[in-house]
Amino acid sequence: MTRILLRAAQDPAAVLKPMRSAERMGANAGNLLYANGVVRSLAAHSNRLETGAFDAHLVDRESWIRKINQRYDHYVVPLANAFRYKNGTSLEAMTALVRGLDIPVTVVGVGAQATITAGSEEALTIRMGKTGGRKLPSAADSARHDDRVRDFVEAVLEKSASFGVRGPITQSYLVGLGLPENRIDVIGCPSVFTWGPDHRVRTDDDRPLTQDSAVSMNIDYRVRGIGPVIERNAELYPGLTSPSQDLNSARMIITGEDQFDMTRRDPRTPVHTGHPLYHEGRLLFFPNPWGWIASLSRMQFVFGNRLHGNIAAILGGTPAHLLAHDSRTLELADYHAIPHSKLHEHEAPPTAAELWERTDYTAFNEAYPARFRTYIDFLHRNDLVTAFDGRNRLRRFDRSIRRGQATQPVVSRRS
Repeated sequence: MTRILLRAAQDPAAVLKPMRSAERMGANAGNLLYANGVVRSLAAHSNRLETGAFDAHLVDRESWIRKINQRYDHYVVPLANAFRYKNGTSLEAMTALVRGLDIPVTVVGVGAQATITAGSEEALTIRMGKTGGRKLPSAADSARHDDRVRDFVEAVLEKSASFGVRGPITQSYLVGLGLPENRIDVIGCPSVFTWGPDHRVRTDDDRPLTQDSAVSMNIDYRVRGIGPVIERNAELYPGLTSPSQDLNSARMIITGEDQFDMTRRDPRTPVHTGHPLYHEGRLLFFPNPWGWIASLSRMQFVFGNRLHGNIAAILGGTPAHLLAHDSRTLELADYHAIPHSKLHEHEAPPTAAELWERTDYTAFNEAYPARFRTYIDFLHRNDLVTAFDGRNRLRRFDRSIRRGQATQPVVSRRS
């Protein structure tokens, strides 16, 4: 029996009250999707899997190091855009945690985050930046950040066979830092593989999209240029709803109180209680990720610039169109063949109907088996037995999340 600790903000079977869930999702509900996906992938009979330690590198690190070394045989770390510039201090702390461990450490699916032209027009190493940020770090600051990233990956590689990244841009970035290419594995996002090798997205719906269609729009309010898209589609589709993923938006929906400094935000984005989507009861917060997926499975179409807002739809079998806006979203869309367009390539704000006409999941479905096998091979390379190798606990796992799947969203208050 292999005792595995998997870094996660919530237990996949937990059903928390809305505010408690919002405060325990790592500031973004998307964090729960990829962690849950890895948990299900490791639900093998020979694994004893526990989740937690989300802040172990930041809170009482030495105590956590002793606990992990004593109680577990393997530490698995699903990550998202942990290489972003503003995450440098946290990355240093995580490096210290990894170096203190005496057991294997496997990082699953980290991605670099830079501008959408990174890796083509200019060197990725000097273009790391925060989503929606107007300022990029200086060359000197970027060099210091590159050192942090290199130190972290080297620490992990001392305790693993390879390091899992989400796409080729991230792989190129790490190889450019002098890290060995043959130990940097491109595996995509583990959330995509949650349901196993046979999952597919619907391709047989030829209905036109009308104002009465069931449409969901996901929004990252930090991204410049998204305001007009929101405004146009909110007006065209009166039944359109929008799940919010970030902590402050969740608090706003739950409490009915404004959370943002609107002198620094585009008022066309639904981050204030005066927005039409808010006072028409069309903003949602899903306190449980399984309920989020279940809800989107009943939609005809999902679109927007939130990566995991679209992946949640994909996990529900629903076609989704990603409006890519940075290297992180673009490399994953390319790798998985997720239908997408660049947010700023549209001459006018695109409508859901226009994006629906450009959305075909044939390529995604055709690529999926090989992409899934690459992901499983990565886990095997790092001495992890998966739920898809033979004896597993998938039925037990799926029973444990039924209550979560039935969880309903919190709806913004109608005026």
